[in-house]
Amino acid sequence: MATKTNTKPKQNRAETERRLIEAALDLIQRNGVLAGLNLREVADGAGVNRGNIYHYFGSRRDLLRAAINRRFEAVVDSVLADRRGMSFVERKLRSFRWIDKSQDSELRALLVIDGDDTVDPMPAYEAALSGLRQDVIDGDIDRGHDLEALQVTISALLRGYNIFRKPLAKRIGTNVKDLDKRVASIIRTWLEAMAKPPTT
Repeated sequence: MATKTNTKPKQNRAETERRLIEAALDLIQRNGVLAGLNLREVADGAGVNRGNIYHYFGSRRDLLRAAINRRFEAVVDSVLADRRGMSFVERKLRSFRWIDKSQDSELRALLVIDGDDTVDPMPAYEAALSGLRQDVIDGDIDRGHDLEALQVTISALLRGYNIFRKPLAKRIGTNVKDLDKRVASIIRTWLEAMAKPPTT
């Protein structure tokens, strides 16, 4: 009597997790952030059983958190490699021009809306703050500025603009590229002012 062999190759955990994360991000890209995640569709997109989501991630929220973190780390590595040797102003403008292609801002906002109080609104905060301290040493930022508040402001500006740039452009009757250029000009002026002491 012939024994039935399983022709399906065994997947390892890392590969299954990667496929689930990619399927989740693809669904968000296709359906929009606020549509949420349908776990059946995620499992189907990854070619696995829906129970794998709970087994590997514990919940929909944990899957989304893992997806956000994985994509953010990949994008940050890419952006950092491009910014070596740039001044403070040019580095921050490069971050602004990057315009969150990973949807990190929207995804983090989705977790906050979903009631997740563990969301990190400023990932890589310590590294960014360390960079600002180096900018003070280099003379790009006056030492009188509050660096923590500066990093919060830069992060809030970048994330808020990323989330609302399309409706903002529509509201003032222009296209997104034009608005990006105009806002970047304002940001440049503001960032260049950081080299001078703060006014009281």
